Amino acid sequence: MSTLNTRNASKQLERNIPKIMVLAFFQVFLVIMPVAVPFFMSRGLDMQGVFALQAMFALIVVVTEVPSGYLADLFGRRNTLVFGSFIAGFGPTALLFTDGPMGLVIFEVCLAIGHSLVSGSDLALVYDSQLAVRQRGRNNASVVGQLYSSRSAGDAIAAVTCSVILLFGTMEDALLLQAVLAWLPFLIALSLVEAPGSRLTNESHRANMGRILRHLWRSGGVLRYTFVALSIWSLTTFYAVWLLQKLWQEQGIPLMMFGYLWAGLSLLGGLCGQHAHRLEARLGVRRTLLLLAVLPIVGYLTLNSGGIVIGLAGAALFYVARGVGVVVLREALNQRVPGEFRATANSLASFAFRGAFAITGPLVGFVFDWWGMTTTLLMLAATSLLIFFGTLLPLINALKRGDDVIEDSQPCQMPAG
Repeated sequence: MSTLNTRNASKQLERNIPKIMVLAFFQVFLVIMPVAVPFFMSRGLDMQGVFALQAMFALIVVVTEVPSGYLADLFGRRNTLVFGSFIAGFGPTALLFTDGPMGLVIFEVCLAIGHSLVSGSDLALVYDSQLAVRQRGRNNASVVGQLYSSRSAGDAIAAVTCSVILLFGTMEDALLLQAVLAWLPFLIALSLVEAPGSRLTNESHRANMGRILRHLWRSGGVLRYTFVALSIWSLTTFYAVWLLQKLWQEQGIPLMMFGYLWAGLSLLGGLCGQHAHRLEARLGVRRTLLLLAVLPIVGYLTLNSGGIVIGLAGAALFYVARGVGVVVLREALNQRVPGEFRATANSLASFAFRGAFAITGPLVGFVFDWWGMTTTLLMLAATSLLIFFGTLLPLINALKRGDDVIEDSQPCQMPAG
């Protein structure tokens, strides 16, 4: 009987993996995203307001990200996913009943809280589920790559859906579809099961957080600078995401084409994420990190310097960098932290990233509104170069020194040396 129960539990854990991939797919299925900037501006915002709204989103994530990851490590990742996806469902629904900037605020607040609860918990649960069933001899591909590709596919298909709806319908039709689909992650989360593994104790929260922070900062330069790179380097590609739609508007691209362009870029990013470790194996980790440094700089320099075709090629560079960089760095982080606080470690990285964007995002919007697209892109190219010297170059040097400690038992994707 116990053997039967063990088999059933193992099957349930195996089902966790595809279920979480589907949950991730619909979590980012935001139909209005390819036209978010024009949509936000139609409800009373300028570009500075758009960046301020995203900074508000980031600030809410900053406040809630670490507590949510910590709660997931204390009380279970499945419960946190259920609660987070439930709150996130209210965001798109609010857009149906509110108008003007206040509706956008409610939308962003719900998405931010839901994102902070889901972020880290989904990766920790799928990672632990995969580790639990490994003894059955399955070929364990990168769960980070799979998760990133699922999100990219959801983003891409939502983008195509947006263009189709705008071709045959209205923005209100897109909002209605988005409000309905926003509740699918909650239904999927209800069917998940908690994976076995060690958990944090609730005896001393201060002691727990102190131990986690010491591990991230003192367990080797590779882990420390991987964490810093995830927090800061990711900004180099994230700024571009919120400038692309405005650039396409200035270039005269029809609004109904935005979805197809967004879909193509998202699929490119997902494909690069799926094969990130193959690229890393071919180039070597140091050359891969150098590539991650170069691509955003070249992207900003070419984005608005040679017409639509060259601009789209420049945009593609950001998605290549994002697909490869997020997967390689996130996988490296998860292989270097114990399972008992994996959700907290992922949340801390997202916390630092969102905090950095909350501080710098409004500045980018201010520069754009006062000095225009060209000056903004040049500023961001220079900023990306400085970020390389502050994050990726120290990581490369730590790899050369072999300053590394691996926690996870599976082969490391970012070897020292």
